[in-house]
Amino acid sequence: MATVQSNLTKAQLDALRGRLEAERARLTRVVRDTAELPAPPRDEPAELEESAQRAADADQELGVSERERALLAEIERALGKLDAGTYGIGETTGDPIPYERLAAVPWARDAADAE
Repeated sequence: MATVQSNLTKAQLDALRGRLEAERARLTRVVRDTAELPAPPRDEPAELEESAQRAADADQELGVSERERALLAEIERALGKLDAGTYGIGETTGDPIPYERLAAVPWARDAADAE
């Protein structure tokens, strides 16, 4: 089986790496900041509505953190593929991923994958 090569130029790869690294830095800050949020005070009496709202807010922040961590893992995977020289090749099709697709979603796994 022949090895498929990406059609990306060095300048395109460099630009995509820069975007991936910037997004990794942003997500790392978001995950860190979410993890450092103080816990709500436990010794203050609260009405039922306040307690429910705090619980809902905590659940929402946990959901955001989980999504951000998953996206961070996708970005790390894409950066690993850049380092390995396999970036820009579809994982299921083995075909080159068009630059336009990668410019829109630099961590894309295939030309038409869901984000």
